Amino acid sequence: MRLVQIPFASGLLATLVLGLGCGRVAAQGGHKCDPVSDPGWNVLPSMEVIGESDSAPYRDAAGGNWFVDRTTTLLPMCNYFDEIGNYSLRSYSLAPRVTKEKIGICRAGSGNRSVPIPPYPGPCPPM
Repeated sequence: MRLVQIPFASGLLATLVLGLGCGRVAAQGGHKCDPVSDPGWNVLPSMEVIGESDSAPYRDAAGGNWFVDRTTTLLPMCNYFDEIGNYSLRSYSLAPRVTKEKIGICRAGSGNRSVPIPPYPGPCPPM
C-alpha cells in the first residue's frame, strides 16, 4: 500500500505546529473538545484569530496618552490528528468569540509632546 501525501493537510498541520510554537494559535482556556476514543488519535484545541480591527485613536483625560480599542475575533477549534499527523475531517470549530482591549499607542512625553509606544509606528499625536 502506498501512502499519498495531501499538500493541504500537511500545510495545515505545519501551520498549526508553527503557530503553537509561536504562541499565535496556542489554546486559550474556556473551550473543551470532545474526547478521542479511537486509538492513535489526539485532539489539539486551539484559538484561531479570524479578525482584528482598531477603533479611531482617542486621547485620555490627561491629554498626552492616546489609545485605540482593538476588537479581536477568535475561532475556537478542535483539531483531531493521528499519530503520524493525518488531519481528521471530524475536526470542528465552535462559536466565534469577540474580545475588546484598550491598547496604548502614544504616551505623554516631555514638553507637551507624545511619543509612540512600540510597536506603534505612526506619528504622535495620531492624525
